Amino acid sequence: MRITSWVKTHHAGSYQARPVVSDEAMRIIRKAEKPAIIIGARIMDLEGAPLERTIRLAKALNMPIVATAHSGKFLAEQGFTNYVEMAVVEITNVATDEEWQGIEGYGRPDLVIVLGAHLDLMNATFQSLKNFSDIPTLSISRYFMANATYSFPNLDDEIWLQCLDELCEKVENTP
Repeated sequence: MRITSWVKTHHAGSYQARPVVSDEAMRIIRKAEKPAIIIGARIMDLEGAPLERTIRLAKALNMPIVATAHSGKFLAEQGFTNYVEMAVVEITNVATDEEWQGIEGYGRPDLVIVLGAHLDLMNATFQSLKNFSDIPTLSISRYFMANATYSFPNLDDEIWLQCLDELCEKVENTP
């Protein structure tokens, strides 16, 4: 089945993301040794529901969150401290550098998970990482991101939050 991007002009390159659901996303995340999550300004959509799920994932995997835009303040308000604030362009550029030492001693991520950012910024991030690095990417946004390595399909809000809940539960309950 071929899924198209939410924005038709976002597809660039010879391949597009493989659509995944929570089971597959959990396996991809569990296989990574140093995953990292990048969140953006839209993380507080739906009354902050995506932020709650992001914190659950980060805690379950003991992984850092890269907070772009003004999203760091929302993490601080929740008492979450395992994050670093960077501009989305900055984190994208350093992630493409093979000599980069990683996020505050964590090391260079071997999987970049993105959600809660504006569509154009997410697409640019995925496109840069796809073309200029070997790091696989996973979009757990509610919109299919054609330039990611793996992506949730286009989902309505209710189903998207159910998928995020399932993903969190599976990651939390799988050793």
